[in-house]
Amino acid sequence: MMKKYLYLLLCATFILCSCSKDESDANPQPQSESESDSDIEEDVKLSDFEILASQLVETDSEGNILEYSVGANLNEADPSEISVPVDTYEEAVALFKSWLPEGAQLVEENKKITWKMTDEDNQEEGETILMESNNPGEVAILTITVAPKSSKEAEADAEIVPVITKVKFIQSSAWPENSSEMEEYMEEYYYLGAEIQVTKNEGAGKGTYVVIREWTPQEAGIMIRFEDKTYHMWSHGYDRDDCSSVGTTQTVSKVLHQGNNYDYFVNIYGKQHNWPDLDNRFITSTTKKTWYGTTHFCFVRLNSGQCIKLTENLFKNPSYKKVFIYWFKPKGNAIKIW
Repeated sequence: MMKKYLYLLLCATFILCSCSKDESDANPQPQSESESDSDIEEDVKLSDFEILASQLVETDSEGNILEYSVGANLNEADPSEISVPVDTYEEAVALFKSWLPEGAQLVEENKKITWKMTDEDNQEEGETILMESNNPGEVAILTITVAPKSSKEAEADAEIVPVITKVKFIQSSAWPENSSEMEEYMEEYYYLGAEIQVTKNEGAGKGTYVVIREWTPQEAGIMIRFEDKTYHMWSHGYDRDDCSSVGTTQTVSKVLHQGNNYDYFVNIYGKQHNWPDLDNRFITSTTKKTWYGTTHFCFVRLNSGQCIKLTENLFKNPSYKKVFIYWFKPKGNAIKIW
């Protein structure tokens, strides 16, 4: 158990190095992440439903559900239904709000929260309603309704969105328990700040990952790894191999800014392990194709969660970074990562 808290006791000593202006002028470097190329960035508005769905489930390229990132599916007859354990309505509300995009406009009244979702063009695409439940064993229920898309709009989508229609928040006392041995194993080896060696390529690649969020019955754990490489558009193009969606990458941004996480992971652990500046652009797997055939590649700044795209400019060679992300949770007598 003590291992779980070791990360709070670590400290780092680091040296700041810089190059002189003369050296920089005499030996110009490839275009870096800076104010000098911010004029080729544009904010990207994504589908609210896609962002919400990416918080709830992980899918393959064909839209098949690989795993549930929150709670679990306790109703095998309906894979679009998720159950999450909570103790109070207020806890359900806090979880629900943590899954929403930044700036989501909510209407709250009498223990009912309504959110009108909009698509990439700010057109209404459905709604979510969270209400306190009177059903035995249930605390609250979230219903998700998505407006059907036209065939033209469906063809323009670069990714198939999974259909999640309902999230039931049930009493924690009614939640199926994991084995005590497995919970002890999770506490011993997958604690906050633990380094996990991934030796098999499960999607995000092999290497040493650090746990930035522990697993709970409410939400899957998260571990990440930064690649020690800077990509440039002229030589690498849009290299999205092993990267995650905008929604998943924005979740990492949120987690890194929760509580004391930023102070530890960025200011201590990150400096010891040469983490890149979180204000860099991090490429994601998400693309958006316009009706006239242009494909936009999406990036996220982990320092703010901002989603952006790059506009074409022949005189600039913008750079970006990669972050590799795994979710994990106990599954039977093993740990599943995806």
